[in-house]
Amino acid sequence: MRMKKFLAFISALCMACAVVPVLPVQETAVISASAVEHSTYENLKYDKYEEYIEITGVTVEEDTITELHIPAEIDGLPVTSIGWDAFCECKSLTSVTIPDSVTSIGDGAFYDCTSLTSVTIPESVTSIGDRAFEYCESLTSVTIPSSVTSIGVEAFYGTPWLEAKQEENPLVVINHILIDGTACEGDVTIPDSVTSIGLGAFEYCESTSVTIPDSVTSIGAGAFYSCTSLTSVTILNPECKIGGYESTFSNDYNKNTGKYEFNGTIYGYEGSTAQAYAEKYNRNFALIGSEPETETLKQGDASGDGEVDILDVITINKAILGKENLSENGLKAIDFNGNGKPDSDEALTLLKYIVGLITDFNA
Repeated sequence: MRMKKFLAFISALCMACAVVPVLPVQETAVISASAVEHSTYENLKYDKYEEYIEITGVTVEEDTITELHIPAEIDGLPVTSIGWDAFCECKSLTSVTIPDSVTSIGDGAFYDCTSLTSVTIPESVTSIGDRAFEYCESLTSVTIPSSVTSIGVEAFYGTPWLEAKQEENPLVVINHILIDGTACEGDVTIPDSVTSIGLGAFEYCESTSVTIPDSVTSIGAGAFYSCTSLTSVTILNPECKIGGYESTFSNDYNKNTGKYEFNGTIYGYEGSTAQAYAEKYNRNFALIGSEPETETLKQGDASGDGEVDILDVITINKAILGKENLSENGLKAIDFNGNGKPDSDEALTLLKYIVGLITDFNA
């Protein structure tokens, strides 16, 4: 009886299948990248795409090549880019000819080329990648055309060219892009000529406060990464694009929480991108106009009243006796010997200055 029921079930199932239409098998779409052909041209390696050529490296030992001439065209296709790390650590390389067909120079491209002395970038180039010329320790001359609108993080770090620029002005600005402010200290006001702040531009700097004008329309990711002394950032453009993530404004990385921390305050307007960033990454935010007043530092002014007189000598003596605490600026103003505390020698020096026996606190 069970066998008959089973056979009847199978028969019914087969009949049902006979009348159920067979659905077509749905094809899975396969998306593939454009075919890439890896090949060589003279002493260069390159990738051939459908519409362009990218230079990817050299065919010889990096330490043996001294000159490179990049062609404008290979196999009838324009050479439009120099790929990442293409000439990395070509330590004997002294010169590179870049054609005006090239529009981008990739991350770490003529990196640790220690013999490279000068670079002229053609008008066709619009972007220079991260660390493109980093540690080119002989690079003293760089010509960057106005066509370049994007310069990556540490693109020229460790080069004499950048060091010379920093000596001229700790705010290094190229084509209205502030590419480096790592040499800045204290209070920094970015000039109105700047329209964007590059990736990692101020990382590890010793600035205590930064005012960003309304001419700045974008702040790159990690721009103020690990600035340990930074306590105040004022962003005057309410629509300024702030790139990246919590590390963009940070003092340090907390291993216990796995977060980049910022103990300062971001100042901006109500409903601004500055406020949105602060709220998203749990930063202190305050409206522009509520910034605390700062003391003006005047050498010898221990009392902070803007004058240098006998009151300052009395203030120092009280501080020595523990009867009065000097403000941070007050201590800096009278710390002539650099010992970090008020003492009788400094009180005497100040008295001599007031009565006209000396004209210089360091005499």
